Amino acid sequence: MINNLKLGFKMMKYGHAAKLTYIASAVLLVIGIFFCILSCIVGGMTGEHNFPLPGGYFMSLVAMFLLQMLSTVNAVNLVQTSPQKRRLQTSVPAAMSVTLMMAGYLFSAVILGITCLFHPEAIDSAAMQLIAAAILSGIVMVYYGACYKYFYTSTILFFIAFFFIYDFSSNWVPAGILPADGTWAGWVLALVLGVVIILAGGFLQYLISLAVYKAPVSKMALGAKLRAEM
Repeated sequence: MINNLKLGFKMMKYGHAAKLTYIASAVLLVIGIFFCILSCIVGGMTGEHNFPLPGGYFMSLVAMFLLQMLSTVNAVNLVQTSPQKRRLQTSVPAAMSVTLMMAGYLFSAVILGITCLFHPEAIDSAAMQLIAAAILSGIVMVYYGACYKYFYTSTILFFIAFFFIYDFSSNWVPAGILPADGTWAGWVLALVLGVVIILAGGFLQYLISLAVYKAPVSKMALGAKLRAEM
């Protein structure tokens, strides 16, 4: 795991449009923090417990943008002909995905938790957002496992799953899964369940990448400029 992470971060800096990706990721991070805070504040002010603003979604995008750089490295001939090809396209991306998604998830959890200290009536909303963010992160990870080999099919399935989860989360209070009674116990349980979901997403990503790693990289999964250079 540690060796995979070291290799992944080392390879990432050689990714296509690295500076632009870092800037975009920083912007998305700020937006995610803003929405995490605003969702609890507005939810607390209105007395609503299910006010879904996509803070966790933006955190997932930060991780996805960074993973995109790793994928552009995997597309070059040097990696395609490397004896480490299997590792670079399976275990390394999976380890990076789990690490980056988990970091974004836990960071958003800290922001939500601190905000709920000032708006305890929004604890249920925060718990719901933790679960929704973890599910979305898991979907992104599963998508990442196949999208650079089978872009169209995986993208269609991703958008179907994404809109299904987001639509239902707008009216979903996790009763039956969480003790949605405004207690911190429910919030902690949501946090733990979210961690499990992200770990499961990383494992599924690894299994999918193992199944498809011999397939050629789909040029449509890469940027137009990089496609022109291939």
